[in-house]
Amino acid sequence: MEQRFKLFIAYHTNEENIATLLSEYFQSMGIPKDFIYLCGLPSNDGKVINIDEISIMLKSSCVNIPILSQKFLDSAFCTNVTGAFVFDENALLLPVILPEITPNMVSGFLKEFYRLFKLDVSEDVAYIYDAVQGSLDIIPPSLTVATNAMNAFINKYTLSVSRISKKSSPTLISSNPAFEQLDITTDDEMIVLYYILSNQVLEVSKKDVDDWLVEAEIYDVDTENAFKLLATIGYARYHEGILKIDIITFRRWSKMSDELLPVLTACVKNHTILSSHIFEDMWQNDELNTTLKLFTAYLIDEATPVLTYRNASDPQINSIIAWENKNGLSNTVSNNYQKCLQVFEQNNLIYESDWSIHGTPRKYNLNHSFYDYILSNDFPHRHELSELKIKN
Repeated sequence: MEQRFKLFIAYHTNEENIATLLSEYFQSMGIPKDFIYLCGLPSNDGKVINIDEISIMLKSSCVNIPILSQKFLDSAFCTNVTGAFVFDENALLLPVILPEITPNMVSGFLKEFYRLFKLDVSEDVAYIYDAVQGSLDIIPPSLTVATNAMNAFINKYTLSVSRISKKSSPTLISSNPAFEQLDITTDDEMIVLYYILSNQVLEVSKKDVDDWLVEAEIYDVDTENAFKLLATIGYARYHEGILKIDIITFRRWSKMSDELLPVLTACVKNHTILSSHIFEDMWQNDELNTTLKLFTAYLIDEATPVLTYRNASDPQINSIIAWENKNGLSNTVSNNYQKCLQVFEQNNLIYESDWSIHGTPRKYNLNHSFYDYILSNDFPHRHELSELKIKN
C-alpha cells in the first residue's frame, strides 16, 4: 500500500473559515501545505464537486478531522464522509466539535468510541497536533514557536466563533418591516448594501469593496457571493467585477436608508475585529515576548505603516539594524524579523499588500487601527517599551 501522508479536514461549507484557520495553524507548526487537504462539503441540496478527488484523498490520508457543526450533522454528504472516516482502519480519526455541538448531539459510534475535541481548549489543540505530527513524522517546532502558534490560533478561532454566534442579522431583518420589502437574507449582501448606501453609488467595483473591507478590518465577507446575489434584484447587473444597480432599485433603497442603515451598521460591526483590540489582548495575555515588544518599539519610533521583506539584504532589515545600533540594542529584532512578521500577520496586525511574480509577499501594511493605536499619545505601553530598550 502506498504510504499515507495527507491530513484530511472535512467541514460544511459554512465553516470554511474555521477549516482555514486550522490549516494555517498546522502550517505554522511545520506541516507543509501540500500535506493538508481541505474538503468543503455542501448541504443535502448541493452538489459534490470532485468526488473522485475526494475518494483519492481519503485513500491517502493518515489523519482525518471532521469539523462537526449543526450544519455538518444535518448534511448527508458530511455524515457520509464521516462514515468513511470511521471505517478507515488505516487512518486516525480526530473529531472536532464547534460550540453549538454537545457530545450528546453526536449520535452513534462517534459518541461512544471517539474522543471529541474543542478548538478553544489548549490541551485539545496540543493533543491534535501531537497526533498529527506523529502520524506525519514531522519535526516539531520549538516550544516558544509552538506556544505562540497555539495562542494565536485559539485567539483567532475564539474571535471567529464568537462573531458567528452573536450575529444578529437574521433576527434584525425579521423584526424590521423595511427588510420585508427586500430580497436580502445574507450578511454578505447586507455589508455590500451598507457600502452602497453609505457612499450613495449606483455602480461599485469588487476591488473597491475588498479594499474597503481590508481598511475597515471587516472579516468573513464573500464579496463575490454578495455581488451575485444583489445582481438578482431588480435590473441589476454584475459583469467583470462591477455591480451596477438599476436606478429604480437604488431610489427605493435610498428612500429606506434611515430604516436600513442601523441594521446594516450592526451587521458590519459583527464582522469587524479591530487590530488595536487584538494587539491589546495579546499584550494583556502575555502573548508578546521581548522580541515582539521591541519590534513594536521599532514600528513606533520609525512610524512606518509599510514593511517590506524580500531577503537578508532587504532595506527594512537594514533600517531595523540602524535602529538597534542607535539604541544600543543587540540584533534580536533584525535576526528575527521574518518571525515577527509571521506572528503579526497570523494575528491580523499586518497584511500582505504586494507580491513578487512568484506570489511571495514583498510588502506588508499595518492594519489601520493598530498603526493609529501604537502611534497615538494615549498608547499605554510607551514607558514599558522605553525601559525595555534600556534593559536590552
